[in-house]
Amino acid sequence: MSSFIELKNINLTYNKGKDNAFQSLFDVSLNVKKGEFVVIFGPSGCGKSSLLNVLAGLEKPDSGAVVVDNQNILEMNEEEAVYFHCTKMGMIFQAYNLISTLNVLDNVALPQMLNNKRKKERDVKAMEYLERFGVSKQWKKIPTELSGGQQQRIGIVRAIINDPQIILADEPIGNLDTESANNVMEILGNLHRKEGKTIILVSHNPENIIWGTHIIYMKDGKITKEELRSAEEIKEVGEEKSGESDFDRMKDRFKGLSEEQIALMINPLKARMIVESFLFSYEKSQTDVMEKSIEMYLAKKIGEDQLLSNLDKDAEEGGAGLNYQVARKLINEVEKITQYVEMFAKADDLNKKSLIVLDYLSDKLEINIKDEERALNLANLIKSKLSGQIGYSQFKSLLDSSDPEKGVGLDRRIARKIAKEVDLFSIVGYGMKKNEDYVNQRHGSPKSKSSPFLNS
Repeated sequence: MSSFIELKNINLTYNKGKDNAFQSLFDVSLNVKKGEFVVIFGPSGCGKSSLLNVLAGLEKPDSGAVVVDNQNILEMNEEEAVYFHCTKMGMIFQAYNLISTLNVLDNVALPQMLNNKRKKERDVKAMEYLERFGVSKQWKKIPTELSGGQQQRIGIVRAIINDPQIILADEPIGNLDTESANNVMEILGNLHRKEGKTIILVSHNPENIIWGTHIIYMKDGKITKEELRSAEEIKEVGEEKSGESDFDRMKDRFKGLSEEQIALMINPLKARMIVESFLFSYEKSQTDVMEKSIEMYLAKKIGEDQLLSNLDKDAEEGGAGLNYQVARKLINEVEKITQYVEMFAKADDLNKKSLIVLDYLSDKLEINIKDEERALNLANLIKSKLSGQIGYSQFKSLLDSSDPEKGVGLDRRIARKIAKEVDLFSIVGYGMKKNEDYVNQRHGSPKSKSSPFLNS
């Protein structure tokens, strides 16, 4: 199949010729086939949104060509460009970009005006699409009266109202809670699978990679890697591969990237797992603040005092709304696991690493296995899990097994907790810098101790 979209040698500089000029894209070339679900993935500032804006015609590059369906959009005049974008492309924005003075129905109907449709015809079609996406009851409301998830669904309806072949989505779920984000991604997935739309989505969230048939990795204004997958390989949201942990899926998802590259991308996942391991009966808005604050702390963008302030501050003031004691307990949990994983990162052999994990489990879960054979089996199981010899499912099964040669004979609930904690430990510790001065500065020199699991 020939290319449906082709970008050739794109260079883009902002504020060109000025003192603050900044080059965002460097000789970028890209080919997209019709019907692909493209995910452009990379850290903030890597140039992925700039690339999408060039494709959308919102930014004119310094050099290169943008060919869509055999037409170079950079050579079009203004009238040709307007008609082309009206009929060929729909765009979904992170900030929704709904017109605040128009109600929902008028926002959705607006793009049809460029097709010279009468108002009644526009309104009828707009209402049909609103009903299709479950927001028809909101048709009279203005955007400020809607939730973020409702606004984004309306943004999607507006983007597809003219039945474009291409849908461009710039961080479409960046401002949404988990439930709303999943809903939006399911809508985009259905538009791809069931209607054959070509989707090009920009994201810094590694969890969105699972939707793509064509994954493009970017860094420093360049494409560093491309990955193609068949439609059969795409995993549905909420459907986990049988017997795989979060850590297993993470490693599988980022095959071919270095540990350092992956570590930069997964701080949001680390933060979410720490928060989920701690509690909870809190509202989603509170856990969002916790995750974001811990993510910034793990990335060393804020210190402990600011983290405590974010967690302790009232929810009405933008904080998590925890009381001081609970906030302090959560910080202690974060400190505990980061101390152990930093020790783990410095350990120079598998035996030492497994002992550190055992000490962490003893400290966190307060489990002490006195039977020497079972304790030794546990140590060997952790070594096998860390080295990749066994997977998550087998690890959990052997923790529960009473087999004297391999099993540990733990209660099933305890086995599940240990398996989850080892997975959490592996993810939070992934890519941790081996910097002893940093560890000692944050925590002090860790105490040397033998593992209570091994009774030595």
